[in-house]
Amino acid sequence: MLHEPRKIINRAKNRLKQGDDIRVFNVFELLKPSVIKIVRQSGYNMIKVDAEHILHDPETLNNFLVMARDNELSPAVTIPTVSRPLVSTLLDAGAQGICLAHAETLSQVEELVKWMKYPPIGERALAPTSNAEYIIDDPLFHCKSENKSTLLILKIESKKGVENAESLLSNEWVDAIIFGPGDLAADMGFHGQWKHNDVIKTMQTVCDIALEKGKAVEAPSLATNSSEYTSQREAGYQIFGPHRGTEYDLLRKGALEAISYLLPENK
Repeated sequence: MLHEPRKIINRAKNRLKQGDDIRVFNVFELLKPSVIKIVRQSGYNMIKVDAEHILHDPETLNNFLVMARDNELSPAVTIPTVSRPLVSTLLDAGAQGICLAHAETLSQVEELVKWMKYPPIGERALAPTSNAEYIIDDPLFHCKSENKSTLLILKIESKKGVENAESLLSNEWVDAIIFGPGDLAADMGFHGQWKHNDVIKTMQTVCDIALEKGKAVEAPSLATNSSEYTSQREAGYQIFGPHRGTEYDLLRKGALEAISYLLPENK
């Protein structure tokens, strides 16, 4: 039976290219179907899995990435370093985006592109795995479609990354920029002071470069209400959501709110 060539669709990337915003949910440990369903029901577009600080069972992660795609979420994975076994395997497993933590040099970006993109752009190897729904009808069509759909995200979280922001963003395949304010603050000598004025100003310099170059970026301070969201959207920011935190934070917040009336100050 003949099949029509399968075009790869990355809904989050498509939204960014159209000038829309995306809402990103960050997951550390809970790679469960319930998380996928609730995140999708809550209006998110992307789910980002941390593989920098957490060791995941490969089969569980593979299943989670496929589930995300089947539920119209674009799954991305945050990685601590660039290598072919890590980058290409994650993409083959179903990831539609790679987020490089501690992005600092153009050579890192160039190597990331090398393993994220098929020839002639990069050197990613072809395989009919999860990312292709286990069938490649037309290899050339698939490679072109996949090259357009994969989302390359840089996470700036050091003084070196800030200093090299202009160079990092000069690469045409970089799609988006996010921040790691905790590590950036520590690198600047402000441990734990994520909202220190100097830290905010430093992130703003990167934002200005990204906005000028037409790259998707989040604001230095994440929006916490509709007024801040509207203001940031009008300024050109496109990335929103609690992706600087974890499911631990949201679970703790919800758990505390559920018994807030029992806390000493409310008695």
